[in-house]
Amino acid sequence: MTRRRVVLVTHDASLTGAPMVALLVARSLAEQGDEVTVVSRRSGPLLADFAAVAPTVPELLYRVRRRLWESRVLRPVAWIVDVLAATATLARHRADLVYVNSTAASIYVHAARWLKVPVVLHVHESDANTDMFLSQARVDDLEGVELVACSPQVERDLMARTGRPSGGVHLLLSVPDADRLRAMACEDGGAPPAGDPLMVGATGSVGHRKGTDLWLQVARIVQASHPAHFVWVGELGDPAMAVPTPGVDFTGPTSNPYPAMAWFDIATLPSRDDPFPLVVVESMLLGKPVVAFDVGSVRDQVGEGGILVPPEDVEAFAAAVLHLLTDESARAALGVAARERAERLFSSTAFTHRLREILGAPTGPTGQEPRIAARQAR
Repeated sequence: MTRRRVVLVTHDASLTGAPMVALLVARSLAEQGDEVTVVSRRSGPLLADFAAVAPTVPELLYRVRRRLWESRVLRPVAWIVDVLAATATLARHRADLVYVNSTAASIYVHAARWLKVPVVLHVHESDANTDMFLSQARVDDLEGVELVACSPQVERDLMARTGRPSGGVHLLLSVPDADRLRAMACEDGGAPPAGDPLMVGATGSVGHRKGTDLWLQVARIVQASHPAHFVWVGELGDPAMAVPTPGVDFTGPTSNPYPAMAWFDIATLPSRDDPFPLVVVESMLLGKPVVAFDVGSVRDQVGEGGILVPPEDVEAFAAAVLHLLTDESARAALGVAARERAERLFSSTAFTHRLREILGAPTGPTGQEPRIAARQAR
C-alpha cells in the first residue's frame, strides 16, 4: 500500500485559529496513514505540538525573505525568492499533495503548479484579507486549486470569487480539539484575584480588526453602572491599545490561554472582521455564554449559546453584557446551551470525517488514486 506524501504548510505556529486547525488537519491525515510533513513559515509555541504529530520543518531563508519584503524596491526580488524557497521545500519532500492552510501561505500555489502537484488551499480569511494575501502572492486565479472554506460566509465569498457552483468549494467548519482544550484548561494557571466582581473576557491579539478599542468602550459603559472585571487574554499586537485601567487588564502573550478563559463568566468577541473565530467555539466548550458582534459566520457558531448584536454597535454590546451580568439564571442557561451546541455541532470527529471525505484516503479502493489527485487529473 502506497502512502501519500502530504506537505502541510501553515503560515505560522501561533496559538491562533488557523494554526490550531492546521494541527488538527495534520493529526487527522497522519492517523489515516498519510506521510505528513509540516512546514511552518514562522516559529511559534505550536511547533512542539506539530512535531509531536509529524516531522516539522521551518521554511527556508525566512528572515532573509522578510527583510526583502520590507523594502518596497526589493519586493519583486522577495517574491521570486519566496517562490523558489517554496518550490525547493516541496521538491525536497517529494510531495504527492500540498495542503496550504491559509491564503497567507498562498505563495505555495505557484510552487505546487510548477511541480504539477495537486494543491488544496484552506481559506480562513475574510474576502478582503483573502484578496490582500492572494494579490501579495500574485496568485491571479485559482483554476485547478481545490478550495476549502472554514465557514459558510467564506464558502459564499469563494464561490462568488471563482464562479464555482454549489459544491465547487468544500465547506470544512473550523473546530477546536476539545480534549486538548479541556486538559489544558485544567492546568495550573494561578487563580483569579479573590473578591473580584464577575469577569468579562476576550481572547485574541490586541488590535483594530479584533475590536480592542470597541471592547474598551464597552468596558467603560458597563462599569459606569455595574461592577465587572474586564480581562483581555492574548498577544499585544497593537500595544498602544493595550492600556490597563482600573477594572481592565491585558494578560499579554501566554502559551496556554485556557485556564484564564475558564475563569470568564462571560466571553466576548468584539471583532470588526472574523470569518469563523475558533475562540468562540472554545469559549462555548468551556460553558461560557458569548456576546459578539454579528460578523462573518459567528451567527452559525453561537446559535442559542449567546447574544449577537449589530457590528460595531457598542451600546447594544454593553447592554447585552449588562443583561448577563445582572441575570444569573440567563447567564447560566446560555452557558449550558453554548456547551451543548459546541459539543453537538463542532466536534473533532466530525471535522476528521469531513476532511477525509474531501481528500480521500492515501490509496483508494483497488489501487485507485486519492480523490483530490484523481479529480485534478481530469
